[in-house]
Amino acid sequence: MNKIQVGRRMDKNNTRKWLKSHHDTLFPFFHYLKRESIKWLFDRLEQKGAEKGALYVHIPFCTGKCTFCILTKESPSHTTKYVNSVLEEAKEWSDYFSPVETIYVGGGTPTSLSSEELKLLFNGLGETFQIEKDAEISIETTASELTEAKMNLLVELGVNRLSVGVQTFNPGLRKVLGRRGGGKEVIKKLNRAREVFPLLTIDILYDLPGQGKRDVIADLQKAVGIGIDGISLYPLIYSPKTAIGRQFEQPPVETAMDIFESAKSFLEDNGYNHININHFSYGRDKFRYSTYFNSLGNVLGLGAGATGFLADCFVKHQSTSKKYIRDRAGIVFNMPEKVVPVLWCVSQVQYGRIDIEMPKRRWDFDPLDVFARTINKCMDRREMIIRGNVIELTTEGMFWANTIGAEMAVEYLYGGKGELLSLEDKKSKIAKEIMLKKIRSTYRDYRFLS
Repeated sequence: MNKIQVGRRMDKNNTRKWLKSHHDTLFPFFHYLKRESIKWLFDRLEQKGAEKGALYVHIPFCTGKCTFCILTKESPSHTTKYVNSVLEEAKEWSDYFSPVETIYVGGGTPTSLSSEELKLLFNGLGETFQIEKDAEISIETTASELTEAKMNLLVELGVNRLSVGVQTFNPGLRKVLGRRGGGKEVIKKLNRAREVFPLLTIDILYDLPGQGKRDVIADLQKAVGIGIDGISLYPLIYSPKTAIGRQFEQPPVETAMDIFESAKSFLEDNGYNHININHFSYGRDKFRYSTYFNSLGNVLGLGAGATGFLADCFVKHQSTSKKYIRDRAGIVFNMPEKVVPVLWCVSQVQYGRIDIEMPKRRWDFDPLDVFARTINKCMDRREMIIRGNVIELTTEGMFWANTIGAEMAVEYLYGGKGELLSLEDKKSKIAKEIMLKKIRSTYRDYRFLS
């Protein structure tokens, strides 16, 4: 019996929850967050002095309506006013955040901004922050928004890493997802972008309704043929907030696991390295923003719905552009010092490895001790192995990585009591508040809260 068969049999019996988003691994930490003022954070940062970091800018505007998207998005309006608000907030941070090693502009669809608005944004960020000469500067787009003029403009503005939300080249599945343009048109745009940008990356979705293993491999074959530098392979999230989540049932987890294993093997056979839970690189693509995000490095988020992490604090912004324009000050949540090493270890799971010695040296925190129950279960399922001073996830472990991270957090923070929850299971913020109350009432055996 091979590794995958053992894991499947155990998971089928245990009805284990497959968490697809890294945001779900953060949910167990919510109860520990303490709200502080933005001035409190500025004072804290002033004492530390300006440190290098990553910059994330969220542009929530989209001209299309995809059936699967769970991100902060809205139809374009008051876009110039929004960009100016982002730049005004940026100026408020300029004394506390420098230099910038990587910029990631996400959405929404950032290229739905006009050429003048894109110039305004990038030039404004360059005037506000000290951006390193070799900084990785990424922007997200879709093939339908990617015109020749926009490509040339982005290169002029310093963008050296383009991320295209392809999702699939399959014409039928593109219709199901609400993507505009056919597969051949997408390939043509990507071939042109390959000539223009130093780094070209794409998103590919799996676990789609009616999608088979051959469909995913066919998508990956096309990507490899184009010479894509980085491929982010994501499972579709069947959220009740989305049209596709309301229309279709999620395929069996065993099917998704089989597809993931085959896709990973295919990419590795074609020279791609699995650098984090969802991302594969052909070598040159370092995806620096992800490195900052998953190692608790300094990440400054700007814009509606954007989240950052600075000085052991999460900074969250208003969820819509109108609210953000009205009040752009971030909401600050401090993470207690005792919880930080737990968050660090859980974040490292995204890379598929945890350095055992590092948290011992930095916090006197031994992962083998505090996560013993989860580690033992994962080793029994053949999802983890220990090599020297490193905990490593196997291929099956990488499939379950978000779930494993949440299990680790729940084991240490709540004594292993309570059901794993997903932020995408409910439809509204009110429902999320109910979930938080459920955690507070269910998880009795926690260690740090009075």
